[in-house]
Amino acid sequence: MKKLFFALALVIGSFTASYAQVVVDGVNINNLEEVQMVRMIAQERFLSSKVTIFIDYGQSINGGSRNRMEVIDPSSGDRIKFNSVMHAVNYLIANGWAYVEAMVLPSEGNARTTGGSTQYLFVRNAAR
Repeated sequence: MKKLFFALALVIGSFTASYAQVVVDGVNINNLEEVQMVRMIAQERFLSSKVTIFIDYGQSINGGSRNRMEVIDPSSGDRIKFNSVMHAVNYLIANGWAYVEAMVLPSEGNARTTGGSTQYLFVRNAAR
């Protein structure tokens, strides 16, 4: 019986540890109490069905590239490759963020994209 209880506790513990982790540039933004709103920038890639997702939570990039705004898989340390914008939206919602609104912005002349970008605002889910 102890082994069954231990195994069940381990499974529940690992599920809880994997939940609510949105890692951007090595920082789990769900652990930052001062971050109450984030901006998700979605850019379609040229000649690809994939999208590039960036998360702005107010971090300093200090002349760095937008790569420091990409969402990282906490288990592997690799950038998460989202299949679509809705994949990324559902990821944030599943990790404790609530959708607020979206806005389409014109292109900034980036040849890697097909046009402008769509930006989504999320706030911490009050039910957390």
